[in-house]
Amino acid sequence: MSGGQKALFYILSILIPVVGIVLGIIWMNDPDLEKKAVGKNCLIIAIVVMVLSCICWFAASALSIMPALSGY
Repeated sequence: MSGGQKALFYILSILIPVVGIVLGIIWMNDPDLEKKAVGKNCLIIAIVVMVLSCICWFAASALSIMPALSGY
């Protein structure tokens, strides 16, 4: 697997986390050690991106509701 393909899969994992999860699950069962490592990295990246996006979404929601709670 070339470096360009790895970069493409990592970028896809960041932009579309579901793709990273699917690639990670499929390639972690592959006997090729390089594909297994790329699959693990894609899975980790996708999970981290999903967690960070949830945290940001909750923070933005909380900040948008704060002026309503302050009594102005």
